[in-house]
Amino acid sequence: MANRAPAAAKAEEKASVSEESRRPQWQDALREHAAALWREGAGGAPAPAPGLKELSALGPTADEAVGLVEAFTLGALERARRSRTVRPEPPEEFTAQLGLILKGLQPAPLSPETHGPPTQPVIFQSELWQFLHKTRESAELSYAREIDLVELDRRLLFLLRSKGPLVPAELSSSVGVDKAQVSRSVKRLLELRIVERDQIRSPIILTRNGEAQADRLLRLADLRNRELTFEIDDDELGHFFAAIEKLLDRSVALYEQERAKAAQREGSLDDLAERLDRRSNEPLRLDRARILPPLLTLSAYFARSGALMFKRRTGLSQFEAWVLNEIGMAAPIDWPSLTVQLQRDHSQAGRTVRALMERSLVAREGRPGRRHGRFSPTSEGWRLYDIIQETSVERSTFLMAPLGDDDRGRFLATFDKLRRNAVAQLERERAFEELERS
Repeated sequence: MANRAPAAAKAEEKASVSEESRRPQWQDALREHAAALWREGAGGAPAPAPGLKELSALGPTADEAVGLVEAFTLGALERARRSRTVRPEPPEEFTAQLGLILKGLQPAPLSPETHGPPTQPVIFQSELWQFLHKTRESAELSYAREIDLVELDRRLLFLLRSKGPLVPAELSSSVGVDKAQVSRSVKRLLELRIVERDQIRSPIILTRNGEAQADRLLRLADLRNRELTFEIDDDELGHFFAAIEKLLDRSVALYEQERAKAAQREGSLDDLAERLDRRSNEPLRLDRARILPPLLTLSAYFARSGALMFKRRTGLSQFEAWVLNEIGMAAPIDWPSLTVQLQRDHSQAGRTVRALMERSLVAREGRPGRRHGRFSPTSEGWRLYDIIQETSVERSTFLMAPLGDDDRGRFLATFDKLRRNAVAQLERERAFEELERS
C-alpha cells in the first residue's frame, strides 16, 4: 500500500490539479453544449452545435451522448420553468447532476492490439447502484399512479404471480433480502388481502384480489421493460441474462463466504448452516421475464457481502465506506456536489459525514457551516480510502471473473444501453409528475 502524506499536503496536492484539467475533452464539450442549451432556454443566444472533433473520442455513441445530454437539459429547464426558478446560468445542482450522467458515459472500447493495454477494471457494483437508483425513482413515480406499494412488496407480488406459491425462505433467497424484511412485506400484503397462507411457514399464495392487482402492475412493468430494453434485440438480451446468471452465482458465493468469516469470529462453523439466509442447494427462483428483477437481486446480494467485508476490513458500515470513498475521489469536495454523488437526503448524508469527522477520518475546511465547507479525508481517512478502493476493485474483479473479455465487453455494452434508457425513462416520469402537480 502506498504511503500517505499528511492530510493537509494531500488535500493541497489534489486541489492543485483542477477537475477541469483532468476531464476528457468530450466531457467538456458536452458540458459546454448543455450550458449553451440552458442559456438559450433562459432567453439567451441560440446554442451552437457541439464540437465534433472533441466528441470523436466517443465513436459511434457520440450521437446518443448528445441526445442524452439534450434530453436531460431540456427536462431540467422544463422543471425550472414550472417552479419559476429559471436562471440565466445553469445552477450548481444541474451542473452536479450532469456530471453524474457524464461519469456514466464512456468512449467506445478500443482494440488492445492497436491502442495499448486495456484500462483499469470498472467497479461494476457502483455503476449498477447508480442505474438501479434511477430505475427505482422512476418506478416509484410510475407505480404510485396505480397502487401504493413499496418496491419489495411489488417484487414479491410479481414473483408470486410468475412462479406460483412460495415459502418465505424461497422469497427471501430469490429477492436477496433477509427474512425479517420479507416477513414485514408479507405482513403488509396479508393486511391488504393481496396474499394469504394457512400457517406461518406455509407457502404464500396470491388471493383473487392479489392476482388482479399483480396483473395490473405487470402490464405496466412490461411497458417499462420495453422502454428499458429499447434497441436491445432478443439475442443481445439472451447473452445479457446468461451473464447475469454467472454474476449471481458469484455474488451469492461471495456473500456466503463473508457470512462464514463472520461466523468464525462470532461462533462455530457448525452453526453457519442454520444461520445462512440462503443455502447453497436452494435455487434462486428469479423472474426473468423482465430485466430488473435479476439485477435487483444481484445488487442485493453484492451489497450484503459488501457490508460484511467493509466492516471487517475498515470498521465502517457500507454507507460510511461509500461516503468516505466519494469524498476521497473528489477531495476537497463541497457539500452540494457530495449530496448529488450520494443521491441520498441531506440528513442521512449529514449524520454520516459528522460521524466520520468525529472519528477523525474526514476534515472540513472553509467558512463555518456544513454547506459552505469542503471535505477531505485525514491521513487515517486516506489509509481507509486506499483499503476501500482496493476492496472495491477486488470485489468487482471477483464478480466479473467468470466472463471472458468478449462476454464482458458485450455485457457492459448492453448495460450502457440500459443506463441511457433509464435516464430517459426517469426524465419522462419527472415531467409527468410536474404536469400532475401543476
